[in-house]
Amino acid sequence: MTESIKPFYVNKKNQRIELEVSFHARQRFVQRWRKLYGETLTFAQVDAYIAQYFPSAVRITNFSQHERNRLRRYGKDTLFFRTAGFTFVVQNSTIITVEISDKGMRYLNVDKPLF
Repeated sequence: MTESIKPFYVNKKNQRIELEVSFHARQRFVQRWRKLYGETLTFAQVDAYIAQYFPSAVRITNFSQHERNRLRRYGKDTLFFRTAGFTFVVQNSTIITVEISDKGMRYLNVDKPLF
């Protein structure tokens, strides 16, 4: 069995922090990937895609008004990383959700009820 590659970032103390991916984050990534690209990912592919995209993500430190509102919602211990149209929300070394961050596409983050 091959070991999966975990996403990670390097903190201010130059320490490597490996991240877990929550079930909710996996669900949201699959939903939002399908909305953006029209392709359906399997849960087996999700971790590989997140591990592929996360290394190029840049930590957000300059917060706009929209991002300050999000920070109030999630709490001050939350980190945001953005890459390729996605924002990864990290709390306690866990990616808790993935949002679409491209302007003009954020409305796709809203999930409408099926019925």
